Amino acid sequence: MKENQNYLIGPLLILSGTILLGIMHLSIATYMPNLSGWSSPPGKFVTVLNEIRGWFPYGLGLVQILIGTTMLLYYFEKSKQSK
Repeated sequence: MKENQNYLIGPLLILSGTILLGIMHLSIATYMPNLSGWSSPPGKFVTVLNEIRGWFPYGLGLVQILIGTTMLLYYFEKSKQSK
């Protein structure tokens, strides 16, 4: 049951992380025209993330994708060894 759980939770984490990152990129693209001029070296992307306080959801989306991928790779490696 534990192996099947990894097979189900992994893609769910990848999907939810991808949706969260997509929504964050949409909100960044929507807010970007409100900036006046070019910002300092970090660039507009970092400036917008700071202004909309979007670092937590952006990082959470990346972490979800990484954990989901790790869970799937672990499941595939275990199933490969059991054969």
